[in-house]
Amino acid sequence: MTKSLLFTLCCLAAINVHAQRPYTPAAGSAERKAIMDVLRGPCEADLRQKVIFRVQHLRIVGPWALARVVPLRPNGSDIDYSKTKYRDELEEGAFDGEGDSWRLLEWRFGASDTEVPIWLEKYNAPESLNR
Repeated sequence: MTKSLLFTLCCLAAINVHAQRPYTPAAGSAERKAIMDVLRGPCEADLRQKVIFRVQHLRIVGPWALARVVPLRPNGSDIDYSKTKYRDELEEGAFDGEGDSWRLLEWRFGASDTEVPIWLEKYNAPESLNR
């Protein structure tokens, strides 16, 4: 079964995911680590530096996941966005898989999560991911 991820995240499954209960995997769990690892690659490539994540929201329903995370430097300090391609957005106030693997379908940087309802509809993902 393919698991999919929408980031502030998502694929259709052969099971009725709308009837399943959403949950948040525990910090330190293999499932949570697998999701963060999927996010880490594109995030590090985009910021051109190593990151860890502070998880603000993480919900799973069946093979679907929605995550809202804040990238941090490996020592836990804030990213200095003035040294990234996002320096203009910073100045403008914009910042306040196959089998059992995860696959990233959507992601973006920024303070707004207005895309989430659009992504949920686009991928026919359960709305309970965003609660």
